Amino acid sequence: MSRVSALAHLEAMEAMEAMPLTRFRHRHLSDRPLVVIPLTMAGEAGTPLAVLVGESRRSSTLLVVGQPRNRDQRFAFAAEFGRIVMGYIDSCRQDRLEIPSRGEERRSRYTSAPQILVPNNGGIKALSDLGRMCRFRRTDGPYPVPAVVPELGKWLTFLVETAEQAGTSMLLPMTGLLGEHWATGQSALEDQNLASLMAWISPPDGLTVQEAMADAENPELCPPAGPATSPQFDNTYLAPAMRRFDTARATGNEQALAEAQADLRGLLSEQLNPTWRLMWTALALLRGVDEAPRAAARFERDCDSFTDYSDYQDSGDARPQPKRDGAIRAARRLSRLERALADFEADMAFDDPYVRADQRSLGEAFAGTVVAAEPDRVDITASNRRVPRPRVTVRTLDPVRLVDDTKLISPTMPPGHKAEIVSIVRDGDASLIMVEVTGGMGRARVPRPGTVPVVEQHIDYLPDPGWRPTPVFPEADQIPWTHAGDPEDSETMDPVAAGQAATEEWGDDN
Repeated sequence: MSRVSALAHLEAMEAMEAMPLTRFRHRHLSDRPLVVIPLTMAGEAGTPLAVLVGESRRSSTLLVVGQPRNRDQRFAFAAEFGRIVMGYIDSCRQDRLEIPSRGEERRSRYTSAPQILVPNNGGIKALSDLGRMCRFRRTDGPYPVPAVVPELGKWLTFLVETAEQAGTSMLLPMTGLLGEHWATGQSALEDQNLASLMAWISPPDGLTVQEAMADAENPELCPPAGPATSPQFDNTYLAPAMRRFDTARATGNEQALAEAQADLRGLLSEQLNPTWRLMWTALALLRGVDEAPRAAARFERDCDSFTDYSDYQDSGDARPQPKRDGAIRAARRLSRLERALADFEADMAFDDPYVRADQRSLGEAFAGTVVAAEPDRVDITASNRRVPRPRVTVRTLDPVRLVDDTKLISPTMPPGHKAEIVSIVRDGDASLIMVEVTGGMGRARVPRPGTVPVVEQHIDYLPDPGWRPTPVFPEADQIPWTHAGDPEDSETMDPVAAGQAATEEWGDDN
């Protein structure tokens, strides 16, 4: 945690009010997101109990598994949930836009992408478990399931994998969205409780933050925002309701079964509805924050990713994601995640002065006043060409930890401005940083007006993430035996192995 972030949390604690960490909202919010609140049994990892899902505050669907240990009921639940999710995904696959590209090949992408919102990171884990348990299931042979079940599993796994990539917006935890923009006076673990986090940011009318937090910690007033239920609720209410359901089902008493189902739905509805209201309240708060300029470009990359995976699923070669990544796939994935994180952090700092101040406190960016300038300086390249290379000296009080030759970009200069650190000299409590302007001046021999900083101008600089080539990884037959792994680790899994994986993950018990 940087000094600025730590200070924001301390100020929030002193004022008992959430403090903004960013000037903008750095995630794109869809006009029509799908809110999903999954619920699992406490102590039963990965076992679905219920889900509340919908596209608007006034229109929600509650799906309940009467007995989560029963295979048929589990997959009936997965099929119902799958029809809702796939209907939403299909609604995003309506319009495609031609993308200008070099060469003869023409590309297109969907103009929209799905956006699923869950309460917290635990909700993403619940969807990950459900996806893993569904994507290997067969639609024929022993223990067949509806075709939508494995389709749901593959799409949930795709969305969960994209959620691990910084800057994406297709699957987001609400606590993460709120935590990116506001600092509270509680710990990061407590911030995973949506009710507690909202108590800091927007306490209910007539309540102080302390009173709202006390209510948020009361499971009777604010049931856990998922995915696991409260053990007290399980023992006092849920277990007896399930026993009544099992007894009515075993005796074949239709009236008793209907009453037991209604009781169970009522109990779980009471558990999920407070979180449902909090989700839409939080969404309204986030819509009131201006979207960062570069968020739209990141959402276009989401549309590209969505289009590519959708086209792959429509092809005849589509297979479920492997249970475990092989060495090459894991290395590619790690490289992609690292690059996405670097790009997202750079975009946030470029767009947002609050984030930039955070980086300045760490010495990873600097801002100051130009105290000297050589606007007419010219350099001679290796090909004997004369090119403008103005130099300016910036005086800053920031703790600079950058090194010579670091490439820079500036949000306070015109687009395309690029520079490079020539030298850094200490001057008492300040630093004198000589910067050479290398780009964004136009193609003429004389830089365009306004493209070179002038004396007494205030300017911000941060490292340029730049472009880097995609790493080249070895072929599968060139991997050392120490990293080859099992056949199940490969990027394609044969049907027999897939069936065995499904049985292991989510047994075929009744």
